[in-house]
Amino acid sequence: MKLLAELSDGSIGLDGGFERLKSDYVLRKSARAILLDTSGNMATQYLEKYTFHKLPGGGVDDGESIERALRREVLEEVGCDCRILRPVGVVIEYRNKYSLLHISYCYLAEVVGAVGQPKLEAEEIEEGQVTLWLDPIEVLEKMKTDVPGKYEGHFILKREVAFLEEFLRTRDQTTFLGA
Repeated sequence: MKLLAELSDGSIGLDGGFERLKSDYVLRKSARAILLDTSGNMATQYLEKYTFHKLPGGGVDDGESIERALRREVLEEVGCDCRILRPVGVVIEYRNKYSLLHISYCYLAEVVGAVGQPKLEAEEIEEGQVTLWLDPIEVLEKMKTDVPGKYEGHFILKREVAFLEEFLRTRDQTTFLGA
């Protein structure tokens, strides 16, 4: 999978410097989806409490494949099954505040069947997480102007913008080539 970005506190304009190469980081892997419906709209999660948008997805559990985690997270957060179509890319984050090395894998996916009710975790409910279905370009525009109300949001937005820009670039390239 193509590496799209490496992010650190310093590279995104936060205090805390760049990655500490000889430090111990805790590893977290996650799966993200650019999830499209039959109309070409994509699911975006809006966190009302922290005023920013993000892609559906979440952490990979021990012993779980990235693809299985993605399908599980989409079912939990959006309320539907999905078919994974292709990889989009990878983003690596060094979150120094938590000594966290976060590797996110993003896939293009499509909704399968009906969209039901999500089964959000308590923290997601507390953050006011809601699913919106919007044109991908509109989502990108919103993400580029979002001002996150928490530390993690700065990383999330940079990561999601990298994924969306890569998706749109490759989508437009495919359309242009007539594939």
